[in-house]
Amino acid sequence: MTAPLPATTILKLDRQGSRLYATIADPSTRNAMTAALVEDLWAVLNATENDRSLRTLILQGADGAFCAGADLKGTNKALDSAPGAGEVDPLEAQNRAGGELFAKLNEHPLAVIAVVDGPAFGGGFGMACCADIVLATPRARFALSETGLGIPPAQIAPYVVGRIGLRMARRLGLAGTRLDGAQAQDIGLVDFYCETADSLEATLTKVLNDIGRCAPGANAVTKRLFLSVGSLSPAAYRDEAARAFAGCLRGEEGQEGVRAFAEKRPARWVEKI
Repeated sequence: MTAPLPATTILKLDRQGSRLYATIADPSTRNAMTAALVEDLWAVLNATENDRSLRTLILQGADGAFCAGADLKGTNKALDSAPGAGEVDPLEAQNRAGGELFAKLNEHPLAVIAVVDGPAFGGGFGMACCADIVLATPRARFALSETGLGIPPAQIAPYVVGRIGLRMARRLGLAGTRLDGAQAQDIGLVDFYCETADSLEATLTKVLNDIGRCAPGANAVTKRLFLSVGSLSPAAYRDEAARAFAGCLRGEEGQEGVRAFAEKRPARWVEKI
């Protein structure tokens, strides 16, 4: 089912076949995680969650920035609202809601690609860690900048640790160290460091073509299984994996894949750009 794209204000959407490019365009904030951006991200993730005519969501930033992190002006407004007796602190509620957004991005069934050209600080760093594949340019800069502001990288911590490991997360989080794109590739935060615009375009095209050889439904199931490792007991995982395997093999994609293999031809879902 092809779902209509939502109306957005900060995210500029460009659908090209099975690929959805979502560009953060808010130069006045260096593409910070404002309430408007959060609303747009929720709208896009919800609208595309069950659309198997899409394969990839490409997140990128305009004007030489990926995402500068927290919207401090918005946070200052929340500071003005002190909780009453027995009430939840509005800052706690705001942060908790941010955690739901990162979880949604991390678990999204599409293959999520982050193209980082410019700063990816704080929440921007977290978004990169929630992506499946990360590309970076020489202008890319990464930092867990929160502790320099007197706050922790609270809701993004699981995805940072999942992406780069506990040892490196401790190093970057407790020192606020800034990394360029090449350094980020060295620690596994970035998958592909692209030194030129031509290299970035060629690398992104190759990644998209690689994804284009994979069945969209099988990719969604594979991602779900990967993310369930560790959260299920070994026996429960084996049960879930068996159900997923049988369901896919009996499904339309599985039947087509088997026929294509036997007939020595590309499956119908294969696409190349």
